[in-house]
Amino acid sequence: MRVSEKVTIDEVKSWDSGGIVTIKAGTGQGKSYFIKNNLYAIAKKNKKKILMLIHRVNCVNQFQDELVQAKKTDSLDIKTYQYIEALYKNNKEFDFSPYQYIVCDEFHYFMSDASFNNTTDMSLNAILKQQGKVRIFMSATGDYMQRYISKYKKLETKGYDLPIKFNFIKDLRFFNKDETIEEFIKEAIDKKRKAIFFIQSAEKAFKLYKKYQDYILFNCSKNNEKFYKHVDQDKIGNMLKNERFEELILITTTCMDAGVNIIDKELQHVVCDVKDIGTLIQCFGRKRIVDKKDGIYLHIKTITNQQLGGMETQLNKKIEMAQYLRKHSVHEYIEKYPREYDKWSIVYNEKVNDDKNITTLKINDLIYFKCLTDMNDIQYMKQYGEYGYCKFLARKFGFYDGFEEYTYTVVEEKNQQELLESYLESIVGKRLYSAEQKELIEKIQLRDGRGRIQKGINLLNAYFVENKMEYLIVSKRTSKAKDKKRITYWEVLSNVAR
Repeated sequence: MRVSEKVTIDEVKSWDSGGIVTIKAGTGQGKSYFIKNNLYAIAKKNKKKILMLIHRVNCVNQFQDELVQAKKTDSLDIKTYQYIEALYKNNKEFDFSPYQYIVCDEFHYFMSDASFNNTTDMSLNAILKQQGKVRIFMSATGDYMQRYISKYKKLETKGYDLPIKFNFIKDLRFFNKDETIEEFIKEAIDKKRKAIFFIQSAEKAFKLYKKYQDYILFNCSKNNEKFYKHVDQDKIGNMLKNERFEELILITTTCMDAGVNIIDKELQHVVCDVKDIGTLIQCFGRKRIVDKKDGIYLHIKTITNQQLGGMETQLNKKIEMAQYLRKHSVHEYIEKYPREYDKWSIVYNEKVNDDKNITTLKINDLIYFKCLTDMNDIQYMKQYGEYGYCKFLARKFGFYDGFEEYTYTVVEEKNQQELLESYLESIVGKRLYSAEQKELIEKIQLRDGRGRIQKGINLLNAYFVENKMEYLIVSKRTSKAKDKKRITYWEVLSNVAR
């Protein structure tokens, strides 16, 4: 189902001026099409104007070109959230008066970017204050923001949810090491596979580009001045215009996480080294699915349970000062934290009286709420035990059968398992005495929770069962006495039915 089928003309007519509308729909389900066609037609007919807000410059350029070509700039204007934030940061205001509809495209921006942009609340609050306008919030990953608006801000919303399916993901793989990213690049080059790599760190993305630049198109945000000078703007412009890139590989930061379409059936491999789950989903959603046979092989950098614990500790530290201010007065806060400032900018100074230059302390609710939701997700992931992050995403993307059976793979473990199976095949049927047993144990590398290597046959055989390996170790004794003693040895059997 597409947005235009769910949000009909009659639905639009039923909206209250001053109402808040949320639209949840996956990438490629026609959110932007609905605004630029259906809502535009209604607005123009009624001599009203639409303001469409976008959070990435790439998207602005692409959408603006489309509007100019379609001659629709008369009733639809496009701005970035950052443009509005810059005004309010400098004690100015944006003039919303010409507009009857304010469209917040990819409105997950307010929260996802709050982790590094402490002014997203300025544009959001300015929009929420426009009570005489219809405010439309759209995203595939706006669940937390929708909850923030309706539950935290206690504002009534009218929601339209379209089912989001991830059945275009043909295979889900996770990887642990940065070195594995290079292995993916080498494999793509050797096998001539088109691929997109989304790398959170601009520096890491650039280093990969420099190493394999004959095959790679590089992209990053203009804000990364050190690396943006290496971006071929003409090629990026052509990619946005043609909705495909001609190079074998595109390496980009999350500056391309929304609004940009890549329509190319040859592109089937997407690699993501991105931590925020909402941003991650937006990234691989840049590949538009052409037909039922089209799809992607998705590779995601893991976050280990140990790393999740570290992130949780960091989040607790991040909100510590804000939590204290929520429960105490400004005076008590200053006594608790004399001459200190919140380096996370969750607690900030704000003027309450310009004439007398009086300030007070306030809390950035968006960043605070973002931290709480991230902590909640981490606690949820940890409940799944080992590889909690992977299992969380596997369930979300449909790689879980409901009976504790996950169908994703961890690349390094799979490679290690293939090497182990090759080794096991080489020793099937052979007598393994003490030295050979030690070698086998070292090859399997089974360890307990305290890192101690496991040596018992039962534990090693249980490992084979858990990893669906059709091998069995049996203990036997020699039939002839040697030095008047029978000698115990191991033997590996193959093709063992479970």
